[in-house]
Amino acid sequence: MNEFDLNSARKIIRLAFIKIGIRCDYIGFSYLCCAVELVIQNPSLIHNLCKGLYNAVGKEFNVEKESCVERSIRHAIENTYYNKSFAELNRMFKTNLYTIDYKPTSGELIRLVAEYYNLGLYKNDPMFAEC
Repeated sequence: MNEFDLNSARKIIRLAFIKIGIRCDYIGFSYLCCAVELVIQNPSLIHNLCKGLYNAVGKEFNVEKESCVERSIRHAIENTYYNKSFAELNRMFKTNLYTIDYKPTSGELIRLVAEYYNLGLYKNDPMFAEC
């Protein structure tokens, strides 16, 4: 991925998480963005969250324990679920993925946002018109 594509991807990923309702002031927000970026570049990381993906995110942010990365991501997801639910994910994918009684796991959310980017679904959303 060249520098322009990487900056464009970062912007789209951040906007997608904001649209979903993840608050930017959570540490987990930055970790989620980084995790999606890494999964876009290396899809096999999604199959090994703790020792693979969270470890790689931890290295980017100088966090020694992948459990701290995992907990921060989970905290951001849990607070979004309790405050807003994940109805926006259903709108983004034009299907009923999540009900009010179900929240995505960390891996599911990371994979969904990566696929949202990979499939180019953001191109049909006015929020992403400049990307």
